[in-house]
Amino acid sequence: MGFVLSQKFLTFFLDFDSGKKPIFVRKILKIFGFFVYNSKENKYMPPLSEKFRAAIEKGVRDIDTNGELRKLNAPEKRQLLADLRKRGDCPDGWKNKKNMTPKKQKSILKSLHEAIERLLDPEKVKAGKARSKKRRIENGKAQAYTKKYTASGKQKAANDRFWAKVSQALREANAQAILDNKDHKEPTWDEATLERLATEIVKYIVDKCGRNGFVHVFGGAWAGKDLNEAAEAECFGKGRGRHAVFIDDTYRKFVRYRDVSTHVKLFTPYTGTNCLNADDLEERVQKKLLDLGWPQHRRMFTKAGAGTCKGPATGWTTMPFPYYTGVLVCEQSMEQIGIRLATKKDHAPKRKRSSSSL
Repeated sequence: MGFVLSQKFLTFFLDFDSGKKPIFVRKILKIFGFFVYNSKENKYMPPLSEKFRAAIEKGVRDIDTNGELRKLNAPEKRQLLADLRKRGDCPDGWKNKKNMTPKKQKSILKSLHEAIERLLDPEKVKAGKARSKKRRIENGKAQAYTKKYTASGKQKAANDRFWAKVSQALREANAQAILDNKDHKEPTWDEATLERLATEIVKYIVDKCGRNGFVHVFGGAWAGKDLNEAAEAECFGKGRGRHAVFIDDTYRKFVRYRDVSTHVKLFTPYTGTNCLNADDLEERVQKKLLDLGWPQHRRMFTKAGAGTCKGPATGWTTMPFPYYTGVLVCEQSMEQIGIRLATKKDHAPKRKRSSSSL
């Protein structure tokens, strides 16, 4: 089970002055996948939402007399930016603020240009970033940059402050979830109910996956976050618990839900406040699939009941807390969509604790 981030936690990231700690913060924010670095603002900013990107695409098509998606010239970009700034979901960094410098205005237009480029040819942009990353590794700049900040005493102090704030934000999110659900007590399912639900889910999985498709059955808690976002963040794992990698890992190694969302279907057959129901349903479905002889290359779970949805509170088996059981299915094989199961070799070795920290 992985944790999910509360709104307070997201607010902390927005307020966090990451410009002075670029290497460490870049790695952490890349793990969570929520933020991108804005070099002009010298801090990390939330990426453009799907809805806002759709508005950019619509704006480009509206400007074009033929309704096509194409590059815009400078006047057209300024016109589109003016229209986008009227939207309620316009990023704060793009809003037209008082006394905005020409340099800042130019950087926003450049960001809009890059967003349009990603819409026009995402593979070209992806390949360009991969080439840039490869050059930095080959010429040693990436290693030198990392070494410089790794050896910094200030970085360790920043790390300690960062994780202290992370822990505080998680405690607050969990406490609020416990408070919100204290009266939502839910009975534990009897054997007949559990068996009926698990049988229905397995039938659905078999129908959807066909002869070559793959499946993942998992669970989690989702305090302080939208249920779908929580399941999407959890289904491919996090940290050393990541389940899949790209066969061609030139650009990115570990798989996230949004990388393959067009190929898979994700649903949550159980949402509620009883940890036992979520855990038992997950384990029962996994066991039934194993009994059917479902091979490892067609599933991302290793054995039945290996994980738990356990919440953070003492007495978690009886205390109401928001839980879910998730199922991810794909009609195609992992190989067909360009991914494979992760192994221990795919993960970086665990960092040994220094004697001073023991």
